[in-house]
Amino acid sequence: MSTDQNNIYPQIAQDATLRLESFLSQQILQNDPISFREFMHHALYHPQHGYYTRGHQNVGKAGDFFTSVSVGSCFGTILAHRIHQLWTQRRYPHSYHIIEMGANNGQLALDILNTIQQTFPLLYTALTYHIIEHLEPVREIQSQTLTNHHQKISLHTSPSEISENHGIILSNELIDAFPVHLLQLQNATWHQRCVTLTNNKLTFTLTPELTPELQAFTNNLPSQLPNGYQTEYRPGLDHHIQQTTQMLQTSHTITIDYGHTHSSYYTPSRTTGTLRCYHQHTADEAPLILPGLKDITAHVDFTQLAKAYLRHRHHITHFSSQSHYLTTHAKKWLLSLEENLSPQNFKLIRQFQTLTHPTTMGHQFHILETSTTPNNCPDTLQKLELTEPHHNK
Repeated sequence: MSTDQNNIYPQIAQDATLRLESFLSQQILQNDPISFREFMHHALYHPQHGYYTRGHQNVGKAGDFFTSVSVGSCFGTILAHRIHQLWTQRRYPHSYHIIEMGANNGQLALDILNTIQQTFPLLYTALTYHIIEHLEPVREIQSQTLTNHHQKISLHTSPSEISENHGIILSNELIDAFPVHLLQLQNATWHQRCVTLTNNKLTFTLTPELTPELQAFTNNLPSQLPNGYQTEYRPGLDHHIQQTTQMLQTSHTITIDYGHTHSSYYTPSRTTGTLRCYHQHTADEAPLILPGLKDITAHVDFTQLAKAYLRHRHHITHFSSQSHYLTTHAKKWLLSLEENLSPQNFKLIRQFQTLTHPTTMGHQFHILETSTTPNNCPDTLQKLELTEPHHNK
């Protein structure tokens, strides 16, 4: 598969930003104003000029931000051990499917497959690793990354292309990149923060017009929030979960991301919300400046996510910090490393410490697991602020 050089992100990033700004200006002139959700969608996913279609490395030291995957292979190795455990719990099905959504450059898939091939050869024989990616330049990068496992890889553009029996649906930092609406409380009335043009520059504007979905969301927010309070709402999550849960007849999902439960997300002290931009490892809160050049993201409301899974016949089986999750599933593997402290094993232990450190990734990231098999844990439901009526949906 070859990439059309006319359709990838221009080598000079500033040129692409100017082209994207011109495109957005045309959208505003036709539909003034546009929702922030529409702006964010184009800034991240425009086919030619969006941030994620740039065709370059945006993760790691040379990119704009770090992820658990960019720390090293430790993260994928621990997930491989967890996947093997889930496969054995299903009594070793001879055909097993791992489906990763939002796989970036394919590095996590590579780390998982390398570990499974080396440590769990029976599982490696049984599995197919599916990646869903609608951006062609990114699919090409993934294909190159996974060359050594090409017989195990199946690339797709949509969840509708997959219909299998048993497996795991995995995502790492996917939901935070779903476009969001921005909302602001002004004089006791919720407004949308939309995007318009002022003197030919992209600027924010407020409108009190809310869709029924946004109105229903604001009705469930705390009543004592201060004037000027800003937050986000992520639409389309229910549709995403519906598509996700239809790919496998019996499945287990693992969702890894940074975020909060509902009460922590919408605390009165979080006056500017969680929307952030990242460029060359510098964070800002100015998404309208240099669109397409930097990542735009917002934290995940894990209560909202869990409720969506419950509505689509999945059961909540686990929710914890990344630190707790990795420590739980890495115990035996870590003991084996400590028995042979080679330079490589020492390096893996240092990676584990970074991934679980309480002031960085260990507590910022959380992991939610769900399953088609009933196994709800009352403590987990309580952590996610899920009441019995939600559980029965």
